[in-house]
Amino acid sequence: MKGRGIVRTLALGLLATLCLVWVPSAGAAQIGAQAPGFQVAAGDEQPLDLARLKGKVAVIFYEGRDQVEYSRALKKDLNSFYDQQPLDIQKLVVRVSVVDCSPANFITRGFWADGLKEASQKEGLTVYGDWEGDMRQAYQLPEDASSFVVVGPKGKIRYLALDTRKLGPKQYQKIHEVITQATTEAMAR
Repeated sequence: MKGRGIVRTLALGLLATLCLVWVPSAGAAQIGAQAPGFQVAAGDEQPLDLARLKGKVAVIFYEGRDQVEYSRALKKDLNSFYDQQPLDIQKLVVRVSVVDCSPANFITRGFWADGLKEASQKEGLTVYGDWEGDMRQAYQLPEDASSFVVVGPKGKIRYLALDTRKLGPKQYQKIHEVITQATTEAMAR
């Protein structure tokens, strides 16, 4: 009798472990899926959330503090592509840069906020902080990479790259096509 109890306990433990390992994540970001909601804030505490981007094409870079330079080539390419677009198309595209600020604490938060302000001036656009790491978790983005997401005007993920270092000219062209298709969709609304 005692042996059966141990076997039953081990079997239940194994079953529970398998359930944890094999259950797919319900919130995993995927191309074609509805983009998970997020809320980030700039160094001056200016908030931004997914709802504010509705009807626009959101071009989002998500980076750790030490990975900002990983996506420099893609940023340069997309800035050039953006600058070549007519003004009515540019108005449909929102460029969003987010830095994972979850390592900050109450002592260092001010330094991180100042860093976001400086980066905003350098980049010529507002750089936001994911202060709690919620956006990274919702999109299941790696901590040690520079990630890139395009969200269409209906809030669906149109492109997702978990590591921009793996992208090259061929993928850049694909991203241009995705943004063009998404802006065409936004114009039709």
